[in-house]
Amino acid sequence: MTTLWVFPGQSSQAVGMGREAVRRSARAAEFFSAAGDAIGRDLRALCWDVGIEELTRTENVQPALTAVTLATWIAVNELGLAPRDEADQFAGHSLGSLAAAAAAGYLDPIECVRLAAERGQIMASAPGGGSMLEVITPEQDDPATQLAHGLTLADRFGLDLAAVNGPTEIALAGASRQVAAAARELGDVARAVPVSNAFHSRFMTPVVPRWQAALDGARVRAGTGRYVGCAVPRVATGPDGVRDDLVRALDGPVRWHDVLQVTRRTATVAVVGPSRVMRRLLRPCLDDRPLLLVDEDHPWPTTRRAEPS
Repeated sequence: MTTLWVFPGQSSQAVGMGREAVRRSARAAEFFSAAGDAIGRDLRALCWDVGIEELTRTENVQPALTAVTLATWIAVNELGLAPRDEADQFAGHSLGSLAAAAAAGYLDPIECVRLAAERGQIMASAPGGGSMLEVITPEQDDPATQLAHGLTLADRFGLDLAAVNGPTEIALAGASRQVAAAARELGDVARAVPVSNAFHSRFMTPVVPRWQAALDGARVRAGTGRYVGCAVPRVATGPDGVRDDLVRALDGPVRWHDVLQVTRRTATVAVVGPSRVMRRLLRPCLDDRPLLLVDEDHPWPTTRRAEPS
């Protein structure tokens, strides 16, 4: 039975995340310590002791969330919490793509956390003054139609399309003044995204070369699993395809609706790590597939069908 393993992205973080994985799994605890040593941070203190505002800072949340999701993945495997199949697929939403690449065998997990720390610092250094907006749209089952609708809406407000999250949701990004104007005009269907800048937009373009250089300096090896890109939504054919997807996602849109279409034939969907945001994004495309949750808020593992809350 094939599984789509989903790794959440930024905005999924919560104080206390990762505690259960480290408590249950000796290998996860060892990894958590080693990952913190590799980036010179006390990950336990960062994930468990600071306030949510400090944790949410881009340079903090990116290594923290990546370490938590990979520790959870390690615990899943050590404790035999879920069956594995050679045809399993691995996908991450934005930042989560790094952890998905590691789980699929393309990156060493410690190297993955180091890259996440560098990514967070790079993105935090991008030109400021931007913000993001989630927009609820009329339902579009076809990802190409929803993509076109999002691009049209972004052009209308002088913004960039940051994400196509599903058949009824997109995200826009750009200058805060223009985002605020879009929010006023769109009214109740628009909601501010709690981030510090306009991610997945032209605001990130100036720092793309630094992120490209970081990935070029990392060892992206031949994987053992099927990595599905979030910016290039197809199964990667090798390390170059994974690297290309990770680069493009920095200032290009997250095409999550396409990811869910590409992976629709998997029999089960599993969210690894904090699942609140991903449960919402997965809901429209689960069909009758069971949803496996491995996070702090549910007994390990929790299986639901069709309507995750």
